[in-house]
Amino acid sequence: MSISDVMRMRMEGDVAGLCRATWSENHDAAVYATAMLGGAVPTPEVVRTLHLCLTREDEPFPGLHWHALASLGRLRVEGAVPLLLSTLAESDHNRRQLDEVACEALLAIGGPEVVRGLVGLCERLPSGRGYWTVRVLEALAALRAPEAVTPLLAALWGYLPDLAVRVVRTLGAIGDPRAASALLVLAHSPASDTHLRRAAVQALHALPAAAWPPPHRHPAAERLLHTSQRDPDPETARLATALLARTEDGRAHLWDVLRGAADPSGPDCPPHAVAAVCAHIAAEPCLFAVPNPDEHHALLAHHLREAAAPAVRRAAAGALAASAGAGAVGALLAALGDAHIGDTVADLVAALPGSELPELLDLFTRPDESVARRRSVARVLGLAGRTDAAPVLLSALTDDTTPVGVRASAADALGALRHAAAAPPLAALATDEEQPGTLRAHAVRALGSIGVPDTLPVVLVCARSPHEAGRRRAVVALGAFPVPEAARALGEFVTPDAEPDLARAAVRALREIGGTALPVLVRLAADADGLPEDVGHRLVGALAAHPEAEATGALLRLATAPPPGWRDGTTYAASDERRLSRSTPTREVASLALVERGSPRDLTPLTALLGPDTWFGAHEPAVQALLRIGTEEAYEHVLAFCYGTKHFDTWHVGALDAVAAARGIRLGP
Repeated sequence: MSISDVMRMRMEGDVAGLCRATWSENHDAAVYATAMLGGAVPTPEVVRTLHLCLTREDEPFPGLHWHALASLGRLRVEGAVPLLLSTLAESDHNRRQLDEVACEALLAIGGPEVVRGLVGLCERLPSGRGYWTVRVLEALAALRAPEAVTPLLAALWGYLPDLAVRVVRTLGAIGDPRAASALLVLAHSPASDTHLRRAAVQALHALPAAAWPPPHRHPAAERLLHTSQRDPDPETARLATALLARTEDGRAHLWDVLRGAADPSGPDCPPHAVAAVCAHIAAEPCLFAVPNPDEHHALLAHHLREAAAPAVRRAAAGALAASAGAGAVGALLAALGDAHIGDTVADLVAALPGSELPELLDLFTRPDESVARRRSVARVLGLAGRTDAAPVLLSALTDDTTPVGVRASAADALGALRHAAAAPPLAALATDEEQPGTLRAHAVRALGSIGVPDTLPVVLVCARSPHEAGRRRAVVALGAFPVPEAARALGEFVTPDAEPDLARAAVRALREIGGTALPVLVRLAADADGLPEDVGHRLVGALAAHPEAEATGALLRLATAPPPGWRDGTTYAASDERRLSRSTPTREVASLALVERGSPRDLTPLTALLGPDTWFGAHEPAVQALLRIGTEEAYEHVLAFCYGTKHFDTWHVGALDAVAAARGIRLGP
């Protein structure tokens, strides 16, 4: 008996034949007959056959047992729970590697008996093998069984200090408030290492918000979290901050954290903890609102002005903008000169309703202002859409006595405003060899943002410039010109010998151009040999954005191209194909892009992915795509592939089940 015979039995609905096939002398046929019984009606005959498969002591490999367990789980045979639990328990001290499939089957069946059985194994957790322990804990986490909390807490102390993280994560997944006290102690204790403290706070964060704060009489839960909020680990501090923010007492402590950090003689607090408080205020300003917020706003303004760490100043700016709104404009304008956070502050000011302030123009034109502040003000003017500022920005752009940094920011702002009148001076600046290269690069980028068609020749000249920064900006700018000339020019930069950064930018620009770029993308796909990996990936992404048949054909050529080292007419084992295909991931990415299409008109390319010399990793997704198409022709292709495969897997069983279900073929009454 062969595997093909077994598949035919499945497609004919021959349950009795599959039951007999489990005793076949052909081991592979017996294994896959057992797997196919997982799609049958759970009649006594089927269940008995699967039980008999598990009792065979002469089975040299675990395949038959593995698939019998999996099939019992798929069929949700409640009577198999004791057998599955004993298999799981025995796998702790044998080498049959059935623990994972036994757990999966138990989870598929579910119910009180499964929960009780897994809870009964908790007392063995501290002494169990590592992989076995992980399986049991993952199963308890998936079931979210409250019955497991007490035994898990008992097991937790046996795991301390080094191995408790997994138990803590399981308690977090269950989400039972009864675990909160133990988790608070672990989060607070200096004896817990970084990973355990973080896991404990993560588990506390996963508890239902309605059950917060948990009952912990002394000290209060908020007080136990004070240490966690100052934890050296930024993620622990962030999560502890979020927990404290849930209660009034916790929020009061967070304001105390900011007060202490502002006081030179106050308690030590790591900058990331202070930044976490500010970030949470910015994220939920209404939560921190009080009737008289002046003191709080002044405190945030102090950190914005005086904090040593840029991360704290940046977070304080966000908190002040979110909580004070237009009232924060003065403090934010003063911070525009902070070179470390100027861009962030400019973004905040531009988003405020007071961004039409007349003093912005005065700040930009004032010669005695710092370059950093004038740059930030220009950014605000551009982001806020201040078209009234265009003449002032143009004046600064064309004034050679203005600092280069200010002129560059003026170019960026004019680009953000898409001020068409700025295109001629920007074009002149971009091609002026006497001007600084950085300034010319900003001018080219602004031309791309504005996109006036008459400036395309200038951008093309800059794209071929020897100046590296200007060349890269010009390539990006070409993406704003949806014309064949720009697309053809971009194609020149996508070659095996091109600078990788330039090639990546060119492909990205071709994608932005849209339909006009498709002929160029198709040509690049035909000559893709030798392209750097990530450039090939971007090329696939650009082609995948086009639904046209030409793009599908190009993707198919990339997907079916033989990898380097592949010799025509040579038969390769699967291991050889894996080794060779690793050297050409573009082939794999193109295959996966093709299977995402999945419409009836894509039947031919999807079928081509199932050919003998194609990437093996595309076979399963291609079959799934054919199943989604759902036509008889697609089903026939799936069956032909399954019948002809040399390496049968469990997903082949699922594919056959799907076709059989679509055709109304049942395995049983």
